[in-house]
Amino acid sequence: MSDVTQTGSALVVVADVNGKIHVRVFDNTGSILVDASQPKNDHKKSWYVQLANLLTSNWDQSKLKLLEVKEIFRLCEIISRRYLTAAIIEKNKKLWTDDRVRNWMLGLFNNKCWYSEAQDSVSSIHVDHFRPKGCVSDDHTADMSDGYWWLAFNWKKYRIGGQLLNVKKSDVFPFTDLTRATHDDPPSLEKECPVLIDPLVEAEARLISYEWRDEENCVAVRSGDVTPEQALRVDRTIEILGLNRLPRLNEKRAQFWDKCKLAIADYKGANGPSCFAKIEQAKATATLKGMIKYEAEFSSVAEACVWKTAPKPLSSAVFAQ
Repeated sequence: MSDVTQTGSALVVVADVNGKIHVRVFDNTGSILVDASQPKNDHKKSWYVQLANLLTSNWDQSKLKLLEVKEIFRLCEIISRRYLTAAIIEKNKKLWTDDRVRNWMLGLFNNKCWYSEAQDSVSSIHVDHFRPKGCVSDDHTADMSDGYWWLAFNWKKYRIGGQLLNVKKSDVFPFTDLTRATHDDPPSLEKECPVLIDPLVEAEARLISYEWRDEENCVAVRSGDVTPEQALRVDRTIEILGLNRLPRLNEKRAQFWDKCKLAIADYKGANGPSCFAKIEQAKATATLKGMIKYEAEFSSVAEACVWKTAPKPLSSAVFAQ
């Protein structure tokens, strides 16, 4: 069954075929401009769900009220805009999938995933659009809106993320309030309050710490003394990215935590003549300094271990400039 509506310059066809809602838009020559479809019960694509709910059971458009017709056109316009935008983005995706771009960005952070600091525990490394380019969804409310298509080709908005985290993140990008940026007001981007923590903002990244649970689990947790809003952001970031979801990642972090603990034990256990004890302590300090370096894998795990378990003289020496 279908609903056909003629406008001054286009023909819009909405059809229900095999459990999918199809939207086709033809120009005045009969050429197809838009050919979009989605399962009508897929709540992740709420525009299609709303469209299906608006149409009458027998798809008789003569029974639709004027406001319903206007809403159908509004939804079709959104779907069409997203379809055309997605086509442009897909056509030009080599601008960020090119290995030269990926490898250059990887080199900025010593081949680490910017979200997890892992080099190989989160599968292959992808270029991620921190703000989703196609559409934006909230996995808690099922709300969906247009993505940041105007930022799709802005390399400053790219991040490097492991495939397993990037796939989990997908287009989920919630906010702490209702402020949203628009393409015709670039400064509005600075007014947004995303929930997701940006790994390039050091003050935000430090809201996440790590905690050793057992020999196979070192997990991401809140840093100490966070505000309620910051706690929400940390918890949701861990959830959205799946930072504690991957056993291999948790185990790898635990291994680095254990390595830090060994160095701390060496420092605390240094004995014998004072000159030899100082040498052992200096070696342990140097090991830990190397593990917290910006370019080191899981450097934030090492930082957390030192802050939480090392004696004060050692932690002071490790973090001294």
